Amino acid sequence: MRASSPCLLLLSGAVLVLSVAASPTRDTVPILKAPEAFHEELVLKPLNDGSVYSHFQFTTHIGTMMDDDHFDGAASNLFKHYNLFPRSIGQILHSFEVEELHLTFTQGRWQYSDWGYPLAPSAGTGVELWAWLNDDRRQTDEHWKGLTNTLSGLFCASLNFIDDTITTEPKLSFRNEGLYNTHSASTADSFTHSTNNNNNNNNNNNNNSTIPRKLRYGSLPHENVCTENLTPWIKLLPCKSKAGIASLLKSHKLFDTRFYSMAVHVRSVCEDEQCRVRSLELVQTITAVFDVARHDGSFDWSISGLFEREITQSCPLASTSKVIVSLPQTSQVENQYSLVPHPPQGIHTEGSGDKKQDTAVYDLKKVLTDATPFQLSLQWQGSRPQSVRAISPGIVAHRYFTGFGQERGGLAIEIRNNNSQDIEAIYLDTVPWYLKLYLHTFSIQLNGRTLVNQRDLIQKMFYQPAVDRSRPAVLEMALKLPANSLVKFTISFDKVFLKYTEHRPDANRGFDVGYAVITAQLPREQGQIGYGGLDHLRIYQEREASLVQGRRSIWDQNRESKKMEEDKIRVYTDTLLVSLPTPDFSMPYNVITMTCTVISLFFGSVFNLMMRSFEVVKKDKKVAKKSSVGGDDTKGKGKEKAEKAE
Repeated sequence: MRASSPCLLLLSGAVLVLSVAASPTRDTVPILKAPEAFHEELVLKPLNDGSVYSHFQFTTHIGTMMDDDHFDGAASNLFKHYNLFPRSIGQILHSFEVEELHLTFTQGRWQYSDWGYPLAPSAGTGVELWAWLNDDRRQTDEHWKGLTNTLSGLFCASLNFIDDTITTEPKLSFRNEGLYNTHSASTADSFTHSTNNNNNNNNNNNNNSTIPRKLRYGSLPHENVCTENLTPWIKLLPCKSKAGIASLLKSHKLFDTRFYSMAVHVRSVCEDEQCRVRSLELVQTITAVFDVARHDGSFDWSISGLFEREITQSCPLASTSKVIVSLPQTSQVENQYSLVPHPPQGIHTEGSGDKKQDTAVYDLKKVLTDATPFQLSLQWQGSRPQSVRAISPGIVAHRYFTGFGQERGGLAIEIRNNNSQDIEAIYLDTVPWYLKLYLHTFSIQLNGRTLVNQRDLIQKMFYQPAVDRSRPAVLEMALKLPANSLVKFTISFDKVFLKYTEHRPDANRGFDVGYAVITAQLPREQGQIGYGGLDHLRIYQEREASLVQGRRSIWDQNRESKKMEEDKIRVYTDTLLVSLPTPDFSMPYNVITMTCTVISLFFGSVFNLMMRSFEVVKKDKKVAKKSSVGGDDTKGKGKEKAEKAE
C-alpha cells in the first residue's frame, strides 16, 4: 500500500490537472442545470349546444442556466441525459437544430359561431406543422426535410409528403412563441420584425443572438387522424396511460367526437426577468368535444360516461395533477345543476356580471388518497335550460370557391369583425401550384362596396407567385378591419392540367386545398376570448402554475402586464375541394387491349407463314369420277328404301 500511494497521488494529481484544464469557464461554456418538472391538467367545460369540451394538457420542463451570449437553444448540451423529457423529441430537436416546434393533428372543424374560441390554439382539418430552425450553417431546407421525415416515422403519419410544393415561409404569421419572441408592437408592424428575424436580428431582452433562424410551415389537409397517431403520442408521457389524467385517453371514445385535436408544442422560455434561468418546455395537448346528448338526449355527463374510464391514481412523476371544471354562467341557470363531488377548496369566481366565471378545481394529489377512483359528474335538475349565454366571436371568416367549369375559377374570402372597434389582423393563404392565381384580378369589398384605395385596409402585403411543381402561391396581408364590418376579398385563377401520373388514385373526388389562417388581436374587455369567460379560467391556470412552480416565464409576465389588454387568436377557415380536369384513366387499358389484339393476330399469321409448309396437291380424275358416281347411287338407294317402307 505504501509503495502504491505515490502512484495514486501522481494519478490523482494528473486527473485534477486534466479536470481543471478541461473544466469550462463561465465566459466560454454555459453552466448547465437540468431540473425537470411534469404537470398535467384536464379542463372540462359544458358548451352552449350541450356538448362538453375537454382539454388535456401535459407540460414537461427541463431547465438550464446559461450565459446570455452562449445559449444555443435546442442544440446545446442539454440533451445528454433524459429523465422526464422524452428522448425521441430531444434527439429530433438536437439533430435538426430546432428552436421551436408546433405539430397539430386535427379531425373535424372547430365551430367558432357555436363554441367561441378554443382555450388552447387549435388548427384546421388535417395536419399542421411549423417550426423555427437554426440557419447558422445554411442547411434549413435539409433540416426541414429531415424533420418532416423523422416526425412522420415517430407519429406514424404522412408528414414526409410535406415537400417543397407545399412548404412556405410566412413573413407575418406564426411568430416565435418562445424565448426569441420579443415583439410587442401592433400586428401591422410585425412585417418589419419578421424581416429582421430573417436577417439575424432576433433579440430577447439582454440576449443578443447572432444565430439566424428560419421559419418553415406546411400542412396536409387530407391527412386522417387515427389510433396510430395517438399511440406514439401517449408514449411520450412519463406515465404513459398507466396512471394520472392520461389514463382517460381511450382511442375509440376520443375519435367518436365532434372535434378532436392532438398537438405537440416545444419552445424555449425564460424563467426570470433577466432571462438567465431558462428552460425548454414541451406541451402535449388533446382537445375533444363530446356530443353527450346524441344517444339518450340527456345533457348530464360524467368522466366515466365520457371516457369509459376512471382515474384511480395520479401520476407519481407529476408535480401537479388537476381537474378543472368551468361551470355554466348566467343568472337563469344558477342552482339548476349539481356538481358531484363538491370541490374541496370551493368554487373560484372571477369577474362579475356578464363576465362572471365560476371554476371548480380538484387536486388529484389530495383527492386520490385511497383506492377509491375519482368520480366527477354534472347533472341538470330537470331539463337543461336553453338560455345559456350566447357566443359572439370577434372575428368570423368564410372562404369558398366561385365560378364554374373545369378551366377557370375564383377564390372568395369573407372576414367579419363583430367588435365595436378596429381590429388588426394578418391573413395567410397558401394556394397549391395547380391553381394559378392572377394578382391583377384581386379586389376588395367593404360592406358590399368595392374599395378603390386598398391602402386604407391593407397595411402590408406579401405575395409569392407559384412555380409549377416547385412551390405554392402565398398571399399574406396585414389588415386593419373596421369596427362592425364585413370585408370580402376575391381573386381569379386558372386550373392547370396535370399529368396523368400526378393524379391521385381517387382523382374523381378532387384535390384538397388547405385552409387560410387569420391571426388577430382581440380586446379582452369585449369578453370574447375563450368561451365568453374562459379568459378568466386561463388567467387562473397561469396564476396557479406560477404558484406551484415558484417561477413565471417572460411570456406569462407579458400577458399580465401591457399585453393583458389584448390577446392573439388564430381563426382557421374550411378546407376546400377543387375539381381539376381528370383524364380518362381507362384509355391506357383500352390501348393495351387493342394493341395486344393486333399483335396477337399479326403474330399468328406470321407464325403460320414461317412454320408451316404449303404444297400444291393435284387431284386424280378417276378418283373424282368414282366419287361423283357413288354419290348418285347413294341417292337412288335411299329412294328405294323409302318406297319399300311405304
